[in-house]
Formats: sequence, C-alpha cells, structure tokens
Amino acid sequence: MDSQECAKVLKALADNTRLKILEYLFNGESSVSEISDNIGTDFSQVPHPLGVLRNSGLVIDNKDGKFVMYKLHPIFYKQKNNRKKVLDFSCCRVEFGRLADMRKKEI
Repeated sequence: MDSQECAKVLKALADNTRLKILEYLFNGESSVSEISDNIGTDFSQVPHPLGVLRNSGLVIDNKDGKFVMYKLHPIFYKQKNNRKKVLDFSCCRVEFGRLADMRKKEI
C-alpha cells in the first residue's frame, strides 16, 4: 500500500462512529439496522459513516435480497484462530479492544 492509500485508510479511522462500526464488523457481516442496534447509534447516523468506510476500501457491501450487508474487507482483516481484532494495512496495524482490556485490568 502506498502512502496515499494508507493516508486514505487512516483518515477513515478518524471518527468514533466509524471505529465502533469497524469493531462491530469483526463479528461478521451485518446490515445497517444490526450495526445501529449493536453500537448504540441511531439508525439514521450509520449510513454516512459506512459510506466513508466503503469508499476507503475498509468495508465491502453485498446486496442480500432487500438488505445491504457490510463486512470488513478481507485484504485488511484475515480471521485467524486467535480472537484478536486487528486490521493490517501493511503500512501499519490497528488493534481494537486493547483500551477496553486495559481499563478492565485497572478496575
């Protein structure tokens, strides 16, 4: 991935709602309503961030009947046996859930 592509992907990560969506999509393919229900965001606030993620290439969509289903692009996320939530962009890696894990240890 060249520096322009990397910058495009990293810019897409610079939003709390988009980060929540990405973290939720580690669970698998989901519709807008499933995503909004599970990340605690109003349904109307999800399509725009999903569009940004789709345009950056982080998320791909698939029409399933009358629903559009979204999932992490397999180029960046290769599910392995371990449960780590990591996106690998070749220029850098982003690991989800570490902050929440650290806070649990502090309590």
